[in-house]
Amino acid sequence: MSMRSFRKPVQIAEEFGKALDQDNFEQLKKLLAPQCTYCIGDIELIGPEAIASSYEQNMLQGRETLDELAWGESGIQKVDENEFILHFTDHLKHRGQSFIHRCQQRIVVGEDKTIVEISHITNDDETHKLNEFYKKVGLG
Repeated sequence: MSMRSFRKPVQIAEEFGKALDQDNFEQLKKLLAPQCTYCIGDIELIGPEAIASSYEQNMLQGRETLDELAWGESGIQKVDENEFILHFTDHLKHRGQSFIHRCQQRIVVGEDKTIVEISHITNDDETHKLNEFYKKVGLG
């Protein structure tokens, strides 16, 4: 029996948040079920490779575009034994302006102790604030 089977779903959620906080995409892939789905608006990605690549491309694009992009430490809110809301804080700087963007993702841990579902939670107010920041610094 592997060590994975002894971990609790909340530990898997914590590891997911930490992997994203640290840009550890190889660790992230290990936490995802082979058929894990990631829904971002109308887009659905399936599988560890596609999902990890999406996170990595988002990070690379942000760091190429902005003067500075850093992640805060993620937080976890338990919905039930297998479902969690992860809270992320992004610190953006560009042309002398700073902005803190907050977002959330819902994850579900399956019986095999891997993440089977990820969904981005849309917050229109945060999206509006982010778009206003981009306009203010000439990126929108």
